[in-house]
Amino acid sequence: MWKSRKILYKILIDNNLLLPNKQACLEQLTKLGINYIAHHHDPVPTMDDVVKIQVTNGTAYVKNLLYVDKKQNYYLILANHTTHVGKLFWKTLGLSSGNMRISKEEQVIEALKSSKGNVNPFSIANDSNNRVKNIIIDEELTKFQKLALHPIENTTTIEISLDDLQNKFLKALNRQYTITQLTDASAEQQLQQLKQQQNDQQNLQTLAITVKKSDFSEWYQQVIRKAEMIEYYDVSGCYILRPWSYFIWEQIQRYFDDLIRTEDVENTYFPMFLSAQQLNKEKEHVEGFKAEVAWVTKYGESDLNEHLAIRPTSETIMYPAFAKWVQSHRDLPLKVNQWTNIVRWEFKYPTPFIRTREFLWQEGHTAHFTKEEAVKQVYTILNFYEQVYGELLAVPVIKGIKTESEKFAGGDFTTTVETIIPQNGRGLQGATSHHLGQNFSKMFEIKFEDDKRQKAFAWQTSWGLTTRSIGAMIMFHGDDKGLVLPPRVAKYQIVIIPIINKDLDEKQLNEKCEEIKQILIKQRLRVHFDNRDNYSPGWKFNKWEQKGVPIRLEIGPGEFKNNEVRVVQRFDNKKYQIKIEDLNQLNQILDNIHNAMFEKAQIELKQRIKQADNWKDFMNQLNQRNTILTKWCQRDECEQQVKTKSGIESKEKDSEINGQVQLTGSAKTLCMPLKQDEIKEGEGCFHCGQQAKKYVLWGRSY
Repeated sequence: MWKSRKILYKILIDNNLLLPNKQACLEQLTKLGINYIAHHHDPVPTMDDVVKIQVTNGTAYVKNLLYVDKKQNYYLILANHTTHVGKLFWKTLGLSSGNMRISKEEQVIEALKSSKGNVNPFSIANDSNNRVKNIIIDEELTKFQKLALHPIENTTTIEISLDDLQNKFLKALNRQYTITQLTDASAEQQLQQLKQQQNDQQNLQTLAITVKKSDFSEWYQQVIRKAEMIEYYDVSGCYILRPWSYFIWEQIQRYFDDLIRTEDVENTYFPMFLSAQQLNKEKEHVEGFKAEVAWVTKYGESDLNEHLAIRPTSETIMYPAFAKWVQSHRDLPLKVNQWTNIVRWEFKYPTPFIRTREFLWQEGHTAHFTKEEAVKQVYTILNFYEQVYGELLAVPVIKGIKTESEKFAGGDFTTTVETIIPQNGRGLQGATSHHLGQNFSKMFEIKFEDDKRQKAFAWQTSWGLTTRSIGAMIMFHGDDKGLVLPPRVAKYQIVIIPIINKDLDEKQLNEKCEEIKQILIKQRLRVHFDNRDNYSPGWKFNKWEQKGVPIRLEIGPGEFKNNEVRVVQRFDNKKYQIKIEDLNQLNQILDNIHNAMFEKAQIELKQRIKQADNWKDFMNQLNQRNTILTKWCQRDECEQQVKTKSGIESKEKDSEINGQVQLTGSAKTLCMPLKQDEIKEGEGCFHCGQQAKKYVLWGRSY
C-alpha cells in the first residue's frame, strides 16, 4: 500500500532529500533569515484539526492543495482555509479545469516525497525533478500578516510572513509563483452570507472547552491555552507566559514585596551562572539538586575552560558575597530578596505552571545574629505565604514542617504551605521557608565579630514562592467553562459588553458604556469595554467567561432606558440589576466574591483530608484520591517503608472504581501540620505501631 508509513520513510531516506523532516526545514528557515513562531502538537491531518491550533491574531490558516493534470504536471495551491476554490481561475493560467484532479496519495509521495496530510510549500524543496510547474497563492492571503503552515510534518505549525515565504524561501529555490483570485465571483457572492452565518458558530466551537473538569488533565491543558494563559514553546518544559497570566504574577510580586518590606527586606539581583567549584562547595546541598542542574559547556564553537551551572537555587551564588558584607554584628541582620528565573532539568513530564524546567520565583535570603532571630524570620515569611494564597489567590493552605527526608538539602528544617487539589486529591507544595542554621555560614565563612568581640557564624534563612501558585489557583477555581479568576489578581475585574439593538442608537449606547467605564476607573477598578463589532454579544460572553473575568456588565435597550446595568458574576453565575448611581457597590461585591471563593475552596480542601489509624484505612482513603492525616513515629525507616509499600499496592488495585480512573503511585509525607492535637503516651504509629510522636499528612503529590 502506498499509504504505508514505512514505504514513505524509506523513500525519504533513499532520496537523500534537502528537507526530509521538520527539523531540517526549521534549520533551513533559520539559515535563510526567516523568523517564525512554532506551535508543537499532535498530528493534524485535516483542515478541521488545523484550525483548532491557536495562532496569533492576523495569521491565516492555509490549506495546501496539490493538483495534477493529464500530463502529470503538478500545481500547488496555497489558499486561505475559508476560500472556496472555484474553476474559473484555471483559465487565467491558460489551463482547463477539466484536466485538473486533486492528487492521489502515491502522486504526493512521487512529487513532494510527502503524504496527503502533510502537503505544504516547504516540501517543494524535495521536488528534485521539477514536477510542480506552478505555485498558486490565494490573493486572500495577502491580507494577513502571517501564514500558518506545517514545516514538512503536520506535528508542528509555524507562523511566517508571506513575504518571507515568497522572497526568501521560494526565491532560494528559484521557484516561480502566481498570486491570483481563487474564488469565482459568482461563488463569492453566494458564499459571503453563509460565511457570515457560520463565523460566530465556528468561533464558539473553537473557543469552547471540549471536556469537563472531571477529565482533569485534558481540562487543565485546554483551560491554560484557551484562556490565553500559556503559549507552548519548542523547548520541552519551557512555556511562554502570556499577558493574562503574567499580570497575575505581577500582582503576586507587588503584594509580597509590600509584605517583606515591613521586615526591611531589600530587593537585589545576582547572576544566574555559578562555577562547578562553587556549586560543589556544599556537598549535602549539591546532592539535593545534582540531577536537576543544567550546565553551559560551550560558547559558539569553543569549549568553556570551566563548565558553568545555571542556578537551580542561589545559596552558593549569594553566600560568597554575604561573607564580604558581614564583618560585624552591626552588619546584621542582612535581608535580601530577588525576583528571577530558575532552571531545574530532572523531570520527564512537565506541567505548565506546576512543574516546569524554567520557572519564575522569588528567593529571599537572610543572615542573623542569633538562632532565635532566624527562626522567627522563617515563620514570619511562612505567614506571608499563607496571606498570598489566601488573601490574593483565594486558595487555602496548610502550614507545616517537612520531614527530615523532605526538607531542603543542607538546611536544619523546612517549613511549608501545602494545599490539596480537590479534583484529584494530589498535594501541592505552595511555598517553603527554610531555617539553614549555621551550615552554609560555616561553609562560606559568613562570620562576624559579636558584641563580645568574639568570632561567630551567622544564622541563616532562605525562602521561595514560584509561578506554581498560579497553577494552584487555576486548578482550585476553574470550572467546566474555563478559568475563574479571584478578583484581586484579575487583569480585568469587570468587562462591559453592549447589547446592540435596532431600537437603540449604537453611538449613544457606546457613549453610555464609556461613561460607565470612566466611573469604575475612578473607583480604582480594572475594567475593559469590549466594543468590538465583529463579534456577537454571545461570543463575547463565552470568551470572557472562559478567561475568568469576575464580573460582566451587560447594557442593552432595557438597561439603557432604566439607567442601570445587568451584573453577571463569573464565580456563581448570579445575575442582577444595579442602577448606575449605585456602581460604587462593585468594590464590595468583588470582595464578597473573593471571600465566597475562598470559603468554597476551604470546604473542598477539608473534604479531601481523611484520618486513618491503620494501613487498610490508609490505603482505602489514598485510593479514593484523598490526603490522609495519621499518627506517626517520625522515623525515616518507617517513612520509606510507607512510600515503597503504598506504591506497590497502588499498582495491584483495580484501575477504575465507580467509573473513575484511579491514581497510582507512592504516598509521601506532605508536612507535619503546625496545628495538631497532642499525641499521648501509648498511642501508636498507624504503620509500624511504635510510639507516635507527630501527626503527619500523607498523599500523592505534584
